[in-house]
Amino acid sequence: MEKLDFAQEIEYLKNTIDVMDKEIASLKKSVAEAKDFVDDLREYYVQGTQIFGDIDNAEQVGINERINNLVDISNDSIFKAEKLLRNRNRPYFGRVRFENQDIEDFRIGLMSVESNNKYYVYDWRAPICELFYEYGKGQAQFLTPDGSKVKGEITLKRQYDIKDGELLDFYDVDRDIFDEYLQKILNQISTDKLHNIVSTIQREQDEIIRDLKDDLVVVQGYAGSGKTTVALHRIAYALYRLKDLKSANVLIFTLNEAFMSHIEGVLPEMGEQNTRSATLATFAGRLLKIVKHFEENDEFINRYLDSNDTERNIICQKLNMNVKETVKNWVKKYENKVAQKGFKVREKAFPPKLLNELYQNEFTDLPYLNRINAIGEYVAKKLKVEKYDDMRVMIKRQVLKCFDASADLEEIYTQFCVENGWGQPDLTKIKTEDAILMCLLKQQLEDMVVKMDIKHIVIDEAQEYPLLFIDFLMHLFPRASFSIFGDKYQRTNPQGIADLQHIIDIKAQYRDAKLYSLDNTYRSSEEIVEYSSNIIGNPRHNAFRLKNGKDVETINIADTNKQIASQIMMILEKEIANKGTIGIITGDVKSAREIESEIAKICPQKVCLIEDAKSNAFAQIQVIPATLCKGLEFNTAIVVNNGNLFSSELGNNLLFIACTRAINKLYVLENGK
Repeated sequence: MEKLDFAQEIEYLKNTIDVMDKEIASLKKSVAEAKDFVDDLREYYVQGTQIFGDIDNAEQVGINERINNLVDISNDSIFKAEKLLRNRNRPYFGRVRFENQDIEDFRIGLMSVESNNKYYVYDWRAPICELFYEYGKGQAQFLTPDGSKVKGEITLKRQYDIKDGELLDFYDVDRDIFDEYLQKILNQISTDKLHNIVSTIQREQDEIIRDLKDDLVVVQGYAGSGKTTVALHRIAYALYRLKDLKSANVLIFTLNEAFMSHIEGVLPEMGEQNTRSATLATFAGRLLKIVKHFEENDEFINRYLDSNDTERNIICQKLNMNVKETVKNWVKKYENKVAQKGFKVREKAFPPKLLNELYQNEFTDLPYLNRINAIGEYVAKKLKVEKYDDMRVMIKRQVLKCFDASADLEEIYTQFCVENGWGQPDLTKIKTEDAILMCLLKQQLEDMVVKMDIKHIVIDEAQEYPLLFIDFLMHLFPRASFSIFGDKYQRTNPQGIADLQHIIDIKAQYRDAKLYSLDNTYRSSEEIVEYSSNIIGNPRHNAFRLKNGKDVETINIADTNKQIASQIMMILEKEIANKGTIGIITGDVKSAREIESEIAKICPQKVCLIEDAKSNAFAQIQVIPATLCKGLEFNTAIVVNNGNLFSSELGNNLLFIACTRAINKLYVLENGK
C-alpha cells in the first residue's frame, strides 16, 4: 500500500475519533447539567411547599413534566454516549467511493458519526451502505428511504483492520469480503459469547438480513452458517429501518436459557436493546397462567426416547397437525350446553330459561368461556354489583354450576383427553404435547388476549419445534411477521419439523413468504467439517475456514466414566493453555454429571456443568449433554460418543451437532471400529 494513502487513512481515523470524543464530552456535560437542573427544580418544589404550603396544582404538573422530559432526554444522551464509547476504538470497518453526480466517499461502521452536517461514518443499516455488501467495483445503485434509485459507479471498496483506535492494515477488494480479512476474523480465539458480524456479512446472509418485504422468512442453514447471528442482525436491521418497531415488540424463541446467555450481547453491540425471549415451556406457562413446571425440549427428547410404543403413539397423535380439527370439533360439542336449573341472588331469581336465552341466543357469537363471563356480567349489572366486588366471582360460579360446566382449563383438558381415548393426563408436570394442546384448547374456548405487543417473532432451531406449535403462534399473532431459522440435519426432536418447507406451506396462501438456504459454514475448520458431514451422509459442504493442520482425533473410549474423565484430562492438559473455550459433550445427562464431577476434582481451571435448560455457561471448560449444546460453539470440542442419546434413532444427527460445535480442534472418544 502507498505510504501517502496509509497516512491519509490514519488522519481520517484520528479526526473521526476526535469527533466522537467531543460528542461524548458534550453528552456527558448535558447530562450533568440536566441533573443539576432537576435537583434545582426539586429543591424549588420542597422550599415552595415549606414556605407557601401546597404548590398550585398546575405548577406541580408543569414541574413533573419538565423533570420527566429531562430524564428522558438524559437517558437518550447516556445511551448514545455508551454507543460512542463502545465504538470509538473501532469506529468503522469499510469504505466505499461511489461516484454519481456528486462524489460520495463514505465509511461504514456500527453507528453513524456526524458533526456539523458531515457524516464521518454511516450506520451499516443505512440505505447507502447496501453498496458495500451488494456490489464490487463498477456500476451500482441503492434505494433511498423514499424509494428513489441512486445510480453511480463504485471506484473504491476498502476494508480496515482497526484495533484500540489504531489502524493496523487495510485491504482493497473488488466484490466479496476479502478472504484474508475474513479468515483473520474467523481465526480469532472464540469466547463463549456470540458477537456481531457486520464487518464480514456475506452476500447470501445480507439478502436475508435486509428482506423486510416478506412477512414470513424461513432459512435452512448448515451448521455454522451463521443462522443465529443472521437472525440477530436481521432484528437489528429491522429495528433501525422500521420506525414503529421497538425491541419490546420482538420475541425470540430459543431452546434453552443457556443459549440466551450465549447471544445476549449481540444486539447491545449493535446499539440496540435486547428483545423479549422465551422457550416453548416458558411461553406456554405464561399464556396458560399455570404455575407448574413445563417440560423443556431436552426433557421431552429424553422422555420420548425412554417411552414405549403406546406412549409414543399418543404423543404423535397429540402433536399431529390433524389434531387442530379434533380440538375444534370437540369444543363445539363441549360448549353445546343447556342450563337445567337457575339461581337466586339478593332475592332476585335468574331462571334456566333466561340463562339459556342468554347462552344460546344473546351471546352465541362468543367463545364458551366468554359466554359464561358475559352471563355473569349481565347478572352483576342487573344487581348493580360493583366492578371489583367479590360477589362477581360468586355469580360466575353459580352460572357455571347451572350449566354443569367448568372454567378450569386443566379439568377441561383432562376431559378432552379421556374422551379422545388418550387416558387421563398426568398434569403434575406439564409435558410438551399437553402444553401445546392446552394452548390450542384455550384458543378455542375463549378470546385469547396477549398483553405483549408483539410485531415480529424469531424462532431459532425451528426443526426442534412441532409444526403444530408454529402454526399456533401464527394464528395467535396474525399481524406479526416471522423469521424462522433451522437445519433439518440438526433435528433431534423426533416430533420436530423434518423439512422447513412445511412452514412455508402452512401459510403460503396468505403470506408473502420466502425460503432461503445458507450452505456455507464459517464455524469449523475444513477438517472438522469433512468429518462431521460424513456422519449424516452429506459429504457436500462449503467450509470457508481453510485446513488448519489439526486433524480430528478419534480415541478408543474407556469403559467407565471415571476412566473417560482421565482420558479427557490428558486432552485438557494439552488444550487448556490455548485459552479458548472447551466443550465436553456427552451422550446423556448422567454421564455429563459423573465426568464433570471427576474432572473438577483434579482440574485447576473452573469447570461448568450444563445439565438442564436453565443452566448458564460461565467457565472456560463446559460439560454438557448433546441435547443442550445446539447453537453453542467451542474452540475445542471433546465428544464422548456413548450413552442413549447417540444410540437413539436420531443419534447421527446428535453426533453431527456435537462435532460441529468445534471451531479449531475436535476429539471424539468412541468405540474402536
